[in-house]
Amino acid sequence: MASKLQKAPLLRLFMSRGLSQLAPVSGNPNYELKTTILSNKLTVVCADNESSLVRVSVIFRAGSRYESSDNLGVTHVLRTAAGLSTKNASQFAIIRNIQQVGANLTATSDRETISYTLEGTRQAVEKVLPFLTEVATQQIFKPWEVSDITSRLQLDIATRSLPLRAIDLLHNAAFRTGLGNSMFIPKSQIGKISSETLQHYVASNFLSGRAAVIGFGIDQSELIHYAQTLNIESGEGCNNSSSYKGGELRSNKGGDVAFVTVAGEGASLKDPKEALAFAILQKAIGVGPQVKWGNNNGIFSRVVGIGEHTSSAINVSYSDTGLFGILIGTPAKSAGKLVESAVKLLRSGSVSDEDVNRGKKQLKSSLLLEAESGADAVRDIASQSVLTGNPQTASQIVAAVDSICTSDVRDALRNAGRKITLASIGNLSNVPYLDELK
Repeated sequence: MASKLQKAPLLRLFMSRGLSQLAPVSGNPNYELKTTILSNKLTVVCADNESSLVRVSVIFRAGSRYESSDNLGVTHVLRTAAGLSTKNASQFAIIRNIQQVGANLTATSDRETISYTLEGTRQAVEKVLPFLTEVATQQIFKPWEVSDITSRLQLDIATRSLPLRAIDLLHNAAFRTGLGNSMFIPKSQIGKISSETLQHYVASNFLSGRAAVIGFGIDQSELIHYAQTLNIESGEGCNNSSSYKGGELRSNKGGDVAFVTVAGEGASLKDPKEALAFAILQKAIGVGPQVKWGNNNGIFSRVVGIGEHTSSAINVSYSDTGLFGILIGTPAKSAGKLVESAVKLLRSGSVSDEDVNRGKKQLKSSLLLEAESGADAVRDIASQSVLTGNPQTASQIVAAVDSICTSDVRDALRNAGRKITLASIGNLSNVPYLDELK
């Protein structure tokens, strides 16, 4: 079975909505970050990467982990509502003006952040930058416009892939609340997130102490001036800590295949060394072929051999914790053996020097290739800015990879194997229960 799991960026799980299309143009991947903290504690990060495109992003620490039982799914609605009428611009004006100059405005959210990113040529961004301000900070959520996006929410729910649903279940089992909240609205909540609920969530979380403005290809003084004009309320808001608990969730949907995630606690972004060790371990275990039509030469694929299955290591680091494990897609009849092998690998704590060296090389390659995409670089820097306060470029991270030794990677694997979480969806007739795994 051909693997497509590597096509999905499991390291950073996010959903987005684009209002128009524009092909990104790469700039110089070697750039210097200039960080400024304004008097209201708004973080401004600027990098002139000599790209022919300018990218400006406004990001808030307001992802789905901050939802409560009363407003579950509010961030999915916020993501989908990007581009609706604001205080000073209609929905038509926003879309028409951005399309007219060939720019692109995208709303992206994950479990920790919501960001609004504008990209286009320098002339285009200069013309439509006020619309980024409107979409990111001047929402009004007219009730009739909010009700009109119900069909879009239903489509998003209906088109979720089984691997994505398996990862959602994994988070729910591992963290229960907070980081356990899905990036998608529950079916029972569709139509129940009101305009008032959206306004209250924005007022509580879209605060200057929880925000950052990121600019690529723009002068620092211009970006600081733009950030100072943003009408963002001052404050830090409330944090919502999540601790790893572990557990099991199963969703028996029938069919011919099963998707199973086996994972343990990973590294938080607060510990860069441990986070790098887990990132290397992910590559060592395997995330799919590194070249087109190539074989997956990771540790797990060597353990289970070639067969009608696909697999990818999962590594997600959050501000206070993380998840590390393996996602398996397989015909139902083969699920038992593969899940047992995955658990045994996580609990083994065994990684060779050769595998670690290969993992380092693949991680460096992945980071540098990602840096060539301006959109990915902006997203990474923006997330680091609001979650750690110390953003680093891909070049800086690559330089730190060599400082990680084999013992660090082995310790990471041992930590992940201490307390296992199991989540599965599909035909679960041969998927063992967590308490059956030795």
